[in-house]
Amino acid sequence: MVKFTSRIHNFNAGPAMLPTEVMEKAQREFLNYQGTGMSVMEMSHRAKPFQDILDRSIHHLRSLLSIPERYGVVYYPGGATFQFSAIPLNYLKEGESADFALTGVWAVKAKEEAKKFYPNVKTIFDGKDSKYTEIPELTDDLVSDDAKYVYITSNNTIYGTRYKTLPKLKKAPLIADMTSELLSRKLNIEDFSVIFAGAQKNIGPSGLTLVIYDKEKLPKQNHPIPNLMNFELMEKNGSLYNTPPTYSIYMAGLVFEWLVEKGGVEVMEKENEAKAKLLYDTIDSSSLYNAPVPVNNRSVMNAVFRLKDDSLDAKFLEGAEAAGLAGLKGYRDVGGFRASIYNAMPKSGIETLVSYMKEFERSKG
Repeated sequence: MVKFTSRIHNFNAGPAMLPTEVMEKAQREFLNYQGTGMSVMEMSHRAKPFQDILDRSIHHLRSLLSIPERYGVVYYPGGATFQFSAIPLNYLKEGESADFALTGVWAVKAKEEAKKFYPNVKTIFDGKDSKYTEIPELTDDLVSDDAKYVYITSNNTIYGTRYKTLPKLKKAPLIADMTSELLSRKLNIEDFSVIFAGAQKNIGPSGLTLVIYDKEKLPKQNHPIPNLMNFELMEKNGSLYNTPPTYSIYMAGLVFEWLVEKGGVEVMEKENEAKAKLLYDTIDSSSLYNAPVPVNNRSVMNAVFRLKDDSLDAKFLEGAEAAGLAGLKGYRDVGGFRASIYNAMPKSGIETLVSYMKEFERSKG
């Protein structure tokens, strides 16, 4: 492995890079948080300094996403996969069903988990035959009459796809896994009953998940729900039913403050679109590289591409890593390459990647 004396361009899909300014602030406060004489990592989650961190982080998040008051905002321990079980247990009763749009492996896993408890859940779109490069246009016409909710994965990290236009449904509540794109583009929160996201893409360190849910649309259940999966219980306890991942919440709060200082989600969306365009334009104009995803389905967060001569894959990756371009290897079941260009990735990182790609093409041309 090449050793570096400074920060590199980190294109890992997750855990992903964090903003340098956030890391530097966390470094300054690591041993002594704001005169408390201790690190946030050592601090009691019941202490006032941590409660202030928690409250401030949620305040900034509500502001960034314009979250209505009727929506609960809850931090959960663990990854977003935890919600694959929590959501059906909170939103379905025995014999009830929900609709799933299967645009990738994580939506498939979510349906499989729901089916353990509720065998009547349905598939209203399956992108398996297209190798998950297709994204459906979801309308009320596709929704089952008995669906209690419709479940989507809004951005597919593995396959480099996303819903360019997010569904607006009236027939059933919409629930979205937004792990790899929350805070990267503008949303109308009221189009969703639930949004959840693992932190390790655009929010903070791994081991933390954020859930935003419409409290007015949460059904009353007559079956037991494990306490740590119970939306109402966790919200009433202010994310503190048990000891939460305190340092990850602190880091998420710093990221939210950074986003506010940057100008908010609208500014980030424009920056992200520009970064993605620079990379996709390079791929599309090349005789060596190829993007397998149709233009209208392409993710802005995760750009998947291949070499038309895959015998060069190992050399491309070796050269990239030597140039300080980390994490470009594609997902193990897909192959090729993937550049994850989340909010924290500066435009200079994309420019460096594009420069390397062009030079590699010239040298192999």
